[in-house]
Amino acid sequence: SRPDLLEAQSALAGLALRKSDMDSLFRTATQIISLQPASPDGYVLRSVAEINRNQAGKAEDDIRKAIEVAPQNPIGYVQMGNLQVLQKKYKDAEQHFRQALDRDPNSSDALGGIANVYLAQKQVDKAIGAINEQVAKTPNNSAFHDLLGTVLFDHKKDAAAAEVELKKAAELDRGNSDALLKLGQVQAAEGHADQAIATHQQSLKDNPRDIRFYVLIGELYESKKEWDSAKEYYQKALAIQPDNAVASNNLAYVMLQQGGNIDVALSMAQTARRALPDSPNTADTLGWAYYQKGIYNTAIDLFKEALKKNPDDATYHYHLGMAYQKADQPELAKEHLQRAKLLERR
Repeated sequence: SRPDLLEAQSALAGLALRKSDMDSLFRTATQIISLQPASPDGYVLRSVAEINRNQAGKAEDDIRKAIEVAPQNPIGYVQMGNLQVLQKKYKDAEQHFRQALDRDPNSSDALGGIANVYLAQKQVDKAIGAINEQVAKTPNNSAFHDLLGTVLFDHKKDAAAAEVELKKAAELDRGNSDALLKLGQVQAAEGHADQAIATHQQSLKDNPRDIRFYVLIGELYESKKEWDSAKEYYQKALAIQPDNAVASNNLAYVMLQQGGNIDVALSMAQTARRALPDSPNTADTLGWAYYQKGIYNTAIDLFKEALKKNPDDATYHYHLGMAYQKADQPELAKEHLQRAKLLERR
């Protein structure tokens, strides 16, 4: 029946979006339009594919159609705003986001769009003002407090104020995993690792299958050099999602630090590196595994790769210095070991 077909096409569209498969998204959206021509959803989905294909004119036509068939639905106005932000038509974009907010005062996409318009123009205080104005109108919207906390932390570096807003967002909706994640990250950035661990552990009670919390707790324990606890949380993450590259990489590193099985750690590090070839962390972990296997030249190449991406990381300099020492290059070893010491003192 048609509802079943529509449900199937919507599921396919969601999958195509997650995989960034724009050809599949375009085809599926066209199917949704033919099944439901009076709904805005198909037109908006097809416009996403068209924007990604650099077909702004076609995208605009589809978005106009979405607004035409559903003038009271905010979705078309939000998408028009998104397109206009990309085109740097900030005044028009703001107008469309405000039209969306008029139709749904709780639309976080619309309010986030208005904030993005100001942030794109380096007008941080205006972005904060716009969010505060809407929070005053709808104070119990978790996503709005989340947005405010994010902007305060990312753009004002005001961790204390951000923490207040993110806590409020989490209180209003324990299922808002985005706010819960950021709350722990803000606490960690303030140097409160134990508080951040407690926040993430509490969050796991409400979101027990969200592996991001396990990985973050593992990383916090790692920063405290509590290797057993770090290992436990990475293993829990991998029990839920065995192919998670970040957890594999981090567990491999912990095993190497603990004197675990080097071959198992090397294999895990290689898998993580294949999945995340641009990550300096996977380069460093794999390099450290090769170092412990005595394959120093390969290790040196990987540490250099990591430092290209992140030149001020003390650990990467330390590892490279150690590898140069083993490879009988004492001058280079001294240079990187001294650099590591300097960076650690910062």
